[in-house]
Formats: sequence, C-alpha cells, structure tokens
Amino acid sequence: MYPAPFRFHRVATLAEATSVLNGLGDSAKLIAGGQTLLPLMKLRLMKPTDLVDVVDDAPARTTTMDENRLRWGALVTHAQAGRCEWASRYPIIRDCALGIADAQVRAMGTIGGSLAEADPSSCWPTLLNALDAVVHCVGPHGKRVLSVAQLLAQPYAPALHPYELIEAVSVSPSALDGVGAFVAFKRSAPAYPTASCALQVRFDGQRCQETRLALGCVNLTPLRIEVGDLIGNQILSQPLIDAVAQRASEQCDPFADNKGSAEYKRALVAGLVRRAFAVVQCRKYQQPAPPTHTYYG
Repeated sequence: MYPAPFRFHRVATLAEATSVLNGLGDSAKLIAGGQTLLPLMKLRLMKPTDLVDVVDDAPARTTTMDENRLRWGALVTHAQAGRCEWASRYPIIRDCALGIADAQVRAMGTIGGSLAEADPSSCWPTLLNALDAVVHCVGPHGKRVLSVAQLLAQPYAPALHPYELIEAVSVSPSALDGVGAFVAFKRSAPAYPTASCALQVRFDGQRCQETRLALGCVNLTPLRIEVGDLIGNQILSQPLIDAVAQRASEQCDPFADNKGSAEYKRALVAGLVRRAFAVVQCRKYQQPAPPTHTYYG
C-alpha cells in the first residue's frame, strides 16, 4: 500500500525540529532512518499529516569520545556505530550494531530511533542498559539527561516529554573496561531476536572485578541482572558461569508466543549467558570465539 498524503518539512537541527513539531501538533512525526515509521505508514497503521526530517543535523550523525564519555549522536546509523573506531576497540558494540537486521536496515536505522521506539525486542536498549548509558534529550523547554533505564521504564512508551527528541546517547569509558560480548538467538537475520544478552566483564588478572549483564526480549523492558554477589573477585569457572546462567533464567519473565514457550525462553537465556561468557573468555585470551548471533530459521 501507499501511505496517506502528508506534508514534508526539512529542518537543520534537532532543536529546530522540536519547535516545528510543537507548532504542528500531535499529528506530525519526526522521521530519521524511517525503518519503523515508513512500514507503518505504508500499511496505514499510522497517518501523520506532517513529517519532519532532520537528516542534515551533522552533530547528530557524529560519534565522539573523550576521557569522560563515548557519545553517539541520535542519527548515527547502526552500520556507522558498528564500523567506527570504538567498535574495533570494544567488540560488544560491533556485536550489537552489526547483528541488527540486514544491511539495508543497518544503513538507515538509527540509535536514537531504536531507543525512541522503546521496543523491548530491540538490541540497542539491551546493550545500553548493561553499560549504564544516559540519553541526552532536547525539547521546547530545553535539554535534560535521562538514564536508559529511566527512558525505557515502560514498553513502547519512552519517557519523553511532548515534542522532546533524543539528541544523543553516551556511556562512560569505564563501563567498557574489560572484555564484552553481545549475543542473540534469531529466526533469521532481519527478525528481532527471540532472546539476547549483553555481557561486559572487567578483569584483574584472571579474577572478575566487575560484571555487567543485561537481557533483551524476555521482559517488558531490558532486564539488568545483578551478579556481583555471585561472581565478584573470583576466577571464572564452569560452575560459576552455570550459577549466573541459572540466576538470569530465573529472573527473566518471558511470555509465550510463536517463538516459543516461557519455559523454552528461560532455557534459551541460560544458554545465551553461557555463550556470552564463552565469547568473553576467548576474546580475553585472544582465541577464536564462537559466533555471537545464531539463526534457526
């Protein structure tokens, strides 16, 4: 199908976009990558009267890093994020960004758009929750900063004020200390994962000093699993990894659908946690690692 008629507006900055959206009202929508909005418009599930395009905002398409933050502009695409210098330094970013859907979606879809959808099956929210990321927002009344957990407290309903937009997302370099992996189990590359897992481990020699673990697709929001009491300052062993996998399986709350039963998904989570630890261990010792994304279709 073709979308319903709409008016098109092109603006230079996200700050300008918030002003234009405020003037146009609730029937207007922002378009960035369009990977979610355009299919809904073609099906006429959404019929915005106006689209506001911010493709020309150069800072929003830039990735920067200093001693304080690694910062992605909201319009950085998945492909750009996965191929930037920082993705080579921190493989967990590359795993997530280049595991999303297919080349076309990765070339157009954006980090900001992924967060703004607040879809619990998306990959970026899971990774950014594990890394304690913060979201920089701009709206008619100025700027503010939220944690990713605050932004995504409700599924499909990001905690944004009216006409407020995501400007950037950033993480502390300390959150990326160590070795990490993002793993997912999917029916096929373009599909959302049945379950996903983000794991970042900071080592002191062979001992685990800090472990960050988050799950996706198995709760109404990205789920952070606290495992410091299990794994803190210990050498990784299979019984220890099994204990973490068991806790993750018990704490998730998946729902049954055409991808599998809740019991099946809990078992899948345990397997993904074990796989994530296997990837981390291989990377720590510079050995060939198992694949981070598995397809069953």
